[in-house]
Amino acid sequence: MNSRFPKLAGDGLDLQRTALFLDVDGTLLDIAATPDSVVVPEGLLDTIARLDRGLGGALAIVTGRTLADLDRLFHPLRTRAAGVHGAEIRFSPDGEILEANATGPLSDALWRDLVAVTQAFPGTTPENKRYSFTIHYRGASEAAQPLREALQRLVAIHPADNLALDDAICAYEVRKRDVNKGEAVRRFLERAPFVGRRPMFIGDDASDEFGFRKVAENRGLAFAVGGARPQADDIFADPATVRKWLARLVEQPAGT
Repeated sequence: MNSRFPKLAGDGLDLQRTALFLDVDGTLLDIAATPDSVVVPEGLLDTIARLDRGLGGALAIVTGRTLADLDRLFHPLRTRAAGVHGAEIRFSPDGEILEANATGPLSDALWRDLVAVTQAFPGTTPENKRYSFTIHYRGASEAAQPLREALQRLVAIHPADNLALDDAICAYEVRKRDVNKGEAVRRFLERAPFVGRRPMFIGDDASDEFGFRKVAENRGLAFAVGGARPQADDIFADPATVRKWLARLVEQPAGT
């Protein structure tokens, strides 16, 4: 796959009329062996900060990470953001973190059952983000299919929790169905400075497809990273290409 920018992400984007939503892992950052070992490339935070100013604040990070983790990773930069697929949301960079899910976090009982499941698959690592549980299997790729089947059975025996199981990059995510990135995008688009702008969403995995659908409903554009995705209008080859495109947007003349 070449590293040229997608045709639909060409020159002449009017930043004053655009709202930009960005995933983190696999989109802004290259996937690493573990979530804690990702590297934030030099210059990326400056690019995001400058782009945020160019967009008049209509930029939001929409990630599966918690916002506490995002802020640690991107320190000292803070942006408008949604964490844990929208379960946490912050409408201004210095604003409070709000909980978007009225039904509360996932249960301790479900976490205990999930940990018990993963113990049967050495090399996997469960991560508790309260509103979602992530099971990383990069260190046990041969377990991918049997692990998924075990998690499907786990979801099935907890029907009252209204759970969904998502595929991620070398990981699976168990979350409540009413927590997704599309709902996070909707909430931003109802507020200034996002309201009335054309939305764009860039993401790399199944959880981002909720965001893709929501921007499509609002006459926006969706871009997948690394390969085709349902609802995506075009594709960036890899996170490095996304970063180069964002840096190029920052340098374009004001008002274009």
